[in-house]
Amino acid sequence: MAFASIALMLTQLASAVVAPVLGQSASALPTSTITFPAGQTLTTVNGQLVLGGSDLYYVSAKAGQTLLVSVATNEGDVSFEVYAPDAAIAKSADSKAMLRGKALPDAGPDDHAKAWVGRIPRSGNYLIAVTLAETGPVLTDYSLTVSLQ
Repeated sequence: MAFASIALMLTQLASAVVAPVLGQSASALPTSTITFPAGQTLTTVNGQLVLGGSDLYYVSAKAGQTLLVSVATNEGDVSFEVYAPDAAIAKSADSKAMLRGKALPDAGPDDHAKAWVGRIPRSGNYLIAVTLAETGPVLTDYSLTVSLQ
């Protein structure tokens, strides 16, 4: 039991140390980094969302590269947003993601994007937020495909 407590404390400490490095507050929601297999420019990430929830991913891109993002699901209204490197993540009182920053054209909160292609304006870590609408199934699986060329 003591080992589990120590592991939990180390995990919390690591989160507090890593979060500010990513430009987030220590109370921010967890994020994942999208990586590409060696020699590949395309990858797919599978995830699961709860009603009204979101999953957050970072992808490192260089100015001038073309980013392609698409999301697919068998049920539910899953969409995504893509934010510039200066985006900030915070946790709302109900533990949902609150994103602040500039979304890329046609990939913002009001666009409900399912597929998007665009040229990266400046180098940095771009934030992709995959969300499940507030209506529909309580839980749904999704596949997020990201290509960077």
